[in-house]
Amino acid sequence: MSHAPAFAAATLMLLLPGCALFHTSESTVAQSVEKQDWFGKRTESDAGPTLNMARMEASIVTRPAHDELMRSHVWIELDESGLMAPDRRQRLNQNGFRVAVASGTAPWALQSLAREALAAVRSTEGQASQSTAAADQLSTMGPTFSVMQNSKSLIEVQSQLDSSKLPLDQLPELATLRDRSGLRCVMEVSVKELTDDMVELSVLPQIHIGANTTRLSISSNTEQLPVRQNIIPLYGQQFSVRLHIGDIVVLGQHRSETWNAGRLFFEPDSGSSATERLMMIRLAGVDQLKGQIDSTFRLGAYDKH
Repeated sequence: MSHAPAFAAATLMLLLPGCALFHTSESTVAQSVEKQDWFGKRTESDAGPTLNMARMEASIVTRPAHDELMRSHVWIELDESGLMAPDRRQRLNQNGFRVAVASGTAPWALQSLAREALAAVRSTEGQASQSTAAADQLSTMGPTFSVMQNSKSLIEVQSQLDSSKLPLDQLPELATLRDRSGLRCVMEVSVKELTDDMVELSVLPQIHIGANTTRLSISSNTEQLPVRQNIIPLYGQQFSVRLHIGDIVVLGQHRSETWNAGRLFFEPDSGSSATERLMMIRLAGVDQLKGQIDSTFRLGAYDKH
């Protein structure tokens, strides 16, 4: 039985404007004005700063909870032990998270899941929009997004879960919350280090919960009152991995007898109709943004190289 409709629906939910799969934060970058000669030509010595930006592809796959392709075949050829210290990996596993990396050519099982998810995304995009711009956002694995150093993006794994059907009291982070509406599971992806062919990627699981309300925050020495949900970062489950161009980091559930945060992110429902999700992020490349100013002296313009 094909599960393409479920994949397409999940992907469409993640790509809709206003609840986008990717929300990239604004990065503060140095702005410079290039000097020009009398004829408006820029000199090489006056070139602006060059910034590196990680270009990535992401995919979220949904399969039946007891599907063997998801449960065992995907993980058997992936590297889990060499990514981080054993105590860090053990802590992630105890909380239901499993992390691995595919270097070079991805195993056949991972490629199969990626093709399924990409086909579902392309089908959804074709129905939602026939524009070239929409098609350009899809590549070998799925939607593309870019993250500059010290910037971040949010990837939504689960959306609008029914809290009344979940044993949230078993999670210390949520046990005392009164308002459990609008439950969403989100991965915050940020870049700590960038070179021409390598990125140190940091991933922080977050739980967004409660009704949208005005909350005080401070940005750039200015008080702001954004409308957002209560955000609960799971710092104990934060991790970092080094990816070279072409590498894929895979996130999923580490199965256990207890109900934990990893179960909430990747397999929240139970029963015969339960599904499990798998998240993949591929480093597609590292782009350079070079600061410049045109003849009209627009500040902060960057060219992609």
